[in-house]
Order: sequence, then C-alpha cells, then structure tokens
Amino acid sequence: MSDRALSFGAMAQAYERFRPGYPDRLFDMVAAYAGHPLRTALEIGAGTGKATRLFARRGVAVTATEPDGAMLAELREHVPAHVRTVRAAFEDVPSGERYGLVYAAAALHWTRAEGRWSRVPVSAGR
Repeated sequence: MSDRALSFGAMAQAYERFRPGYPDRLFDMVAAYAGHPLRTALEIGAGTGKATRLFARRGVAVTATEPDGAMLAELREHVPAHVRTVRAAFEDVPSGERYGLVYAAAALHWTRAEGRWSRVPVSAGR
C-alpha cells in the first residue's frame, strides 16, 4: 500500500458528503454474477462506507477494512452497527477467515499487485 492510499483521511468528511453512493442495482448485478446467495463479504478499502451500506442493507454480513483511521472513523458514523470494521490494509488482513464475496468498490488499485489474488479469502456460498 502506498502512502497516497492514506492521504484521504484529511478530507474524510468532505469525501463522505460529496462522493455519490452506489445504486441499488449494483448489488443485484454483483449478486447475479456471484451465482449464490451472498451472506458474508470482505470489503477492501471501504473508505467512508458507501458500498458497505449498500451490501449491509441487503443482509450481507460485511467486514469493512480501511487503513486510514480518519476514513474508518467516518465509516463507523454511517454504517449499521452489525457491520464489522477493521483498521487494516488488505495486505494486513489476517488470513484464515473465508467470505462469500471479496470486493473493493474503488480501492483495489491501492493494494500491492504482487500476491493480490492469492490473498483473496473467498469461499462460495458463505
């Protein structure tokens, strides 16, 4: 993860206020593509939780990761209480837990390319 990936926190409130959310149909598209019921998800670089809210509203147990403390604080202000939040870069997420979906709404490019795909902890139907 680059230092630039941690540069958004200074503007976390503005990011939340002015960045548009995601349309409900996005969830439908992702769920159809997955081909199985989505029960659990790991979000990489959740930011202020725009996509987190979309998936959580549809009953998915989301674990939202975000390395920037200010962005994570803003996320926690806006997501449902059942969303699990973790301050971590994708590369630092503990291995072992599996998810029915692993996604990054707008942050995958901030992760290290080397070893990226082997780290994705996905297990269909979870």
